[in-house]
Amino acid sequence: MRLYITREVSSNFPQSAGWTVAQSKTLSGYNQVFFIERYDNGMIESVKLGVTFDPSVPKDLIDLMSAGLPYKPSFPVSKTRTFLIAPRNTDTSAVPAAWKVHFMDAFGFEDEALIWYKKPVRKEKEEAAKKHAAPQSA
Repeated sequence: MRLYITREVSSNFPQSAGWTVAQSKTLSGYNQVFFIERYDNGMIESVKLGVTFDPSVPKDLIDLMSAGLPYKPSFPVSKTRTFLIAPRNTDTSAVPAAWKVHFMDAFGFEDEALIWYKKPVRKEKEEAAKKHAAPQSA
């Protein structure tokens, strides 16, 4: 799971765009909060990013992300944004409206169970195509 968290963070906030993880805090289970920032024109752009694998967003994650930054930035902060990354079909009703929610492509909930949506194997696709293309005898 940690690998998927790292991939999601890197794809949304790439180092090539100047983003660096200033601090991270692991909560219960795989829930994690990242404090990400980049230097921009003499100011710091800061992002609080929460990642959860729970069916609904936990209160401790919301509380931690709603609080101020847990560290003192080296430059003035120009703007702070808050993001949440969660599996598809996660109950996000408790999340404040100002937060941007991004749903993972690789995971989702179906009937309260966390499902990994892996990409179909090419060989399986070819076999299915052959079955459909096979001539039917009369």
